[in-house]
Amino acid sequence: MKNKLIYPFLFIVVLAGCTRVQPNYEGVLMKNYGREGRGDFTVVTGSQGLLGPGTELYQVPMFEQKADPAEVVITAKDAGVFTVDPSLTYQAIRTKGADIIFNYKHVGIDDENTIMDNIEGAVLNALVVNAYREEARNFSTDSLMNNLNHFEQSVEIRLKKDFEGKFFTLTSLTSGLKPPTSMAEAIERRNNAKQQAEQVKNELEVARMNLEKAKIEAEANRVKASGLEPRVLQEQWIEAIRNTQNKVIITDGRTPIILGQQ
Repeated sequence: MKNKLIYPFLFIVVLAGCTRVQPNYEGVLMKNYGREGRGDFTVVTGSQGLLGPGTELYQVPMFEQKADPAEVVITAKDAGVFTVDPSLTYQAIRTKGADIIFNYKHVGIDDENTIMDNIEGAVLNALVVNAYREEARNFSTDSLMNNLNHFEQSVEIRLKKDFEGKFFTLTSLTSGLKPPTSMAEAIERRNNAKQQAEQVKNELEVARMNLEKAKIEAEANRVKASGLEPRVLQEQWIEAIRNTQNKVIITDGRTPIILGQQ
């Protein structure tokens, strides 16, 4: 009877002591307190049973992470100063969980809910800052403003390589580049000047068209006054003779004699 009570108790203890890799996480088992270096860290799956002394199971999230580093001040090669407010998404490279745990164990990786935040703060954010600052030195102030897509692409290409070297894949990057206030105001003034010049150009074109219309109408009126009026009078004279009830005799073709006129 005593043994029957002990066995269920031991079974419960064993179950409580079991550790299992969570879905969409990569399990990394450390043995021997990690004394032998990288060789003591291996990727595992499923339940690991009871963990003895010096053995520990770490879990690396394999799903996409979103990072929002602090604003970065960058300087173009001609001393133009800009502000960058980057945001990015990334995820751990599958099968690289053991390398991640081994290389970043010092930043605090015991909790799978905070491991990526700690790695971002200690490693990845610094990569982002350096990439923006160093790539900006390849551009002048004007070329950076006029070739923003090229600048962002150069930063992204560099960061993808840097992240891969740290066992992560960069999936998206947004720069949020902001020019200095003085430059932003100058750009706004220039854009406003262009819009105003375009508006004046349109107004001048309309005025020119109206002038042409007025000239055409004046010419039409002149032609009508000089040549069209006699013709109209002649047509009206002929129409009057045709419709009269009196007898009309044409003499010289110019002055008709009207008979029977009342």
